[in-house]
Amino acid sequence: MTALSILTLGCAEDLDDSVGQNAPHGTAAPGATAVNGVVKDWRVLVDRHTVHAGQVTFTVANQGTIGHEFLVVRTDSADGAIPIEGDGFSENNPSLLVIKEIGEFPIKTIQELTVTLEPGSYQLVCNLPGHYGKGMHTSFTVVK
Repeated sequence: MTALSILTLGCAEDLDDSVGQNAPHGTAAPGATAVNGVVKDWRVLVDRHTVHAGQVTFTVANQGTIGHEFLVVRTDSADGAIPIEGDGFSENNPSLLVIKEIGEFPIKTIQELTVTLEPGSYQLVCNLPGHYGKGMHTSFTVVK
């Protein structure tokens, strides 16, 4: 039994623990994937950067000192390289597709967003004025 436990742990998914122990721990419907994240002044952190295509539920805590939003954006632009126009990027830019978003939400709150994602490259971002340019983005990949 112990050998099986060790083998199972060795093959378990490696989650990114940079979100910290105060990150939310959301759940997803059967067959879906749960991604836990934190937005804070000038970072977007998630516990996994790659998921399989299908339904994904993001549970996101605002641990910043101001309101933030959380957008799931499909784009081939490198992380942080979506062209900025003024204080942020145009969400109508033809080189990207905003899949869905959690609008601005207050500090010390947790929001949930469920989306169906196809294989491709994405960024998880805050696009409030000045936030994307200050580093509120991270890459996210969806595989088959």
